[in-house]
Amino acid sequence: MRGRRGAAPASSDEASIPRAKAVSFAQKAAIKAPNASLRAPNDSMNPASELRLRDIATSAVLTVVPDLPLRNAIQLFVDAQVSCLVVTEGGDRPVGIITERDLLRLVCAGYAEDKPVRSVMSAPLLTVREDMDFSSAQALLANRAVRHLVLVDDTGRLRGVASETDFRRHIGHDLFKAIHCLGAVMDPSPDMLPPEHPLARALEIMASTRRDHLVIGRDGRAEGILTERDVPRLMARQVSPERLTIGDVMSRPLYTVGPDITVAEAARRMGEAGLRHLVVLDAAGQMLAVISQHRMLERLGVVMMEESRSRLENTLDVVLETTGVGTWEYDHRDDMLSRSRGLAQVLGLAGSEIHEPLEQALLRLDPAVRGRVGQAFRGTLAGSEAHFAVDYQARGGDGQLRWLSVRGRVVERDDAGLPLRSAGVAVDIDAQKASEAALRKSEARFRQLTESLPLPISLLDAQGRVVFMNQQFTTTFGYSMAEAPDLDSWWALAYPDPAYRAGVREAWNEAVRTAIATDCVIRPGEYRIRCKDGGVRIIEISGVALGDHLLATFSDVTEHREQQQLLEFSNSVLRRISLGAPLIEILEDCCRQIEARDASIRCTALVVDKEGHLLRHGAGHAMPPGLRSALDTQASFPGSAEARQIDLPAGPDSAPAACWTFPVVSREGPLLGLFALCRQNAAPPLETPLRRYVDAAVALAAVALERAGRENELRQTHQGLERAEERLHTQLDELRRWQQVMLGREGRVLELKREINALHARLGEPPRYPSVSTAGDLP
Repeated sequence: MRGRRGAAPASSDEASIPRAKAVSFAQKAAIKAPNASLRAPNDSMNPASELRLRDIATSAVLTVVPDLPLRNAIQLFVDAQVSCLVVTEGGDRPVGIITERDLLRLVCAGYAEDKPVRSVMSAPLLTVREDMDFSSAQALLANRAVRHLVLVDDTGRLRGVASETDFRRHIGHDLFKAIHCLGAVMDPSPDMLPPEHPLARALEIMASTRRDHLVIGRDGRAEGILTERDVPRLMARQVSPERLTIGDVMSRPLYTVGPDITVAEAARRMGEAGLRHLVVLDAAGQMLAVISQHRMLERLGVVMMEESRSRLENTLDVVLETTGVGTWEYDHRDDMLSRSRGLAQVLGLAGSEIHEPLEQALLRLDPAVRGRVGQAFRGTLAGSEAHFAVDYQARGGDGQLRWLSVRGRVVERDDAGLPLRSAGVAVDIDAQKASEAALRKSEARFRQLTESLPLPISLLDAQGRVVFMNQQFTTTFGYSMAEAPDLDSWWALAYPDPAYRAGVREAWNEAVRTAIATDCVIRPGEYRIRCKDGGVRIIEISGVALGDHLLATFSDVTEHREQQQLLEFSNSVLRRISLGAPLIEILEDCCRQIEARDASIRCTALVVDKEGHLLRHGAGHAMPPGLRSALDTQASFPGSAEARQIDLPAGPDSAPAACWTFPVVSREGPLLGLFALCRQNAAPPLETPLRRYVDAAVALAAVALERAGRENELRQTHQGLERAEERLHTQLDELRRWQQVMLGREGRVLELKREINALHARLGEPPRYPSVSTAGDLP
């Protein structure tokens, strides 16, 4: 990409501007050049039809990081003598490019040398595959009006850069012999600018007219040239264009040629001298034009396309002959239609039927389309469009209708512009139409099947765009294809929380990569999806890769998971009841579980007092103002066993609220307590999942309260028995004391009786108490 101009190869169109000292790449930490090398050019050039970009591109590409200051990039242009710098991230991921044309634009617009490269680079970057053929690449340069193509591999890593100079160097000089006219590659330069012309104005002319050079001279005699290659050195020297003239910076002497030079010879001299421009002078030394490398390549591309078109036309004739595609001609003056033998063979026509009036040919068509086809031949071709395309069914020699696709255009007109002759092709598309009909029928069956599926499904293409979603998808989530046209839109709607969305994206992408790598279905995963109505559903998402498309299935497991969680909650509470946990802890747990379902709900558990007439606070939040008076007589209401809604007006320190009461009733019927759910301000109906938790809490609270009641009764009975036992022991002790007293009294009586009997014995009288033995008889 290094060029020189001058009267001899040793001269340079840049000689008038001193070059900066070569840059030391060890001192440029932010500047890198990839080590990979593409195929080096050699003296034996390949034909242009066989060349690929990898054959001609330069691999020693100088790259810079986006944050590199602009002054460093400018110095690198000068030191390395390159026409572009590729801006990369991550070492080898191209994101932009800076060219000499970009620097010219900056000089004219003004710039700051400390600005980062990212602020001035051309982006987005045009990149191509390294296996692109030469003709396509050259056409891309011309169509996009660029001079560099950046090559990348399949992973987007930088592989090289192909410039116009690379193209010219590798196609060989002989190929330019196809350009016979030198004028086709000459740049008709505008009037020469005098050497005293201000440099700033000259640069503005180059930038506004997108010219890569200006010739300097006077009176038709060229003295020097100013090119885009001069701009980096002007910037590196920090010259002020307003203070200089073009004569101060122009490159001279010029490399000139005569008007009799051939294009191939001009290309050879450019290659030898490393130039991109040659000045053409006549015999008197007057400048005629400038031969530019850009114009040569542009013209060569046109010539190559013309040659390719000629080859394609010859190939087409062979293809039409061998594939049975027929051609036709229509004579507008005689209204005569002539078919080729191939077309006659497709229709099964006899040799005498190859040529026939158009009216006769229309009789072979269905009456419903005769007018349309006749208008195509007679009306459309005679109009301003002068071409038509129509598909219709024609009856062949065997009497069977066959589908034909007919294309035609006017190929000859008279002096008045009226059509004389038209020509075109007719392709047998009968099998295609049959396949299309079968495909439409199959697609209709498939669409009906997918639309009627009770399972939401969605089909994505390789770019993540939604190709199809069935009705059940919209019914379940509320979103249509217009609202979620691609994967990114769906993620933003379904997962509004950024952190959760990032986790979902990572998990899904990993599951898809694993499925593709193992040729398996996508591993099912559960995700919480926000629906259009604001509800959140638990969805199990799976899918399968279908070529470059992805079919995703959505299974709603919300009910199952809620039932599972409800069952776990119920089992946990029952376990605590069985272990004898305190009643207040059980009721508190129930209140927390209910509030966890809806953050706007405040739950209070109330229990009937000992007398069974008043409700008192048992667990949860304190009752809001006004609820006490509404519930004081709840236990005595005849309808107390029914759930009801109570609207509480606003108080001095509280907003209006809506409360729902759910009674806790024993199996025998008496009211044991109730749960009060309160929500401030708005009062939408309670959702089904929340109501299920409330019903479960009511049932569990009834079990807990009944168990607590029975335990209280057993405790009271036990205490009564203990008190009765104490009284019995007291009575027994009393009896024992009486017994001891009585036994003492009986002993005294016996002693008195013995004394009386002894007295009677001393008196000689019989004993008064014969049944009592005397003291001597005692054992």
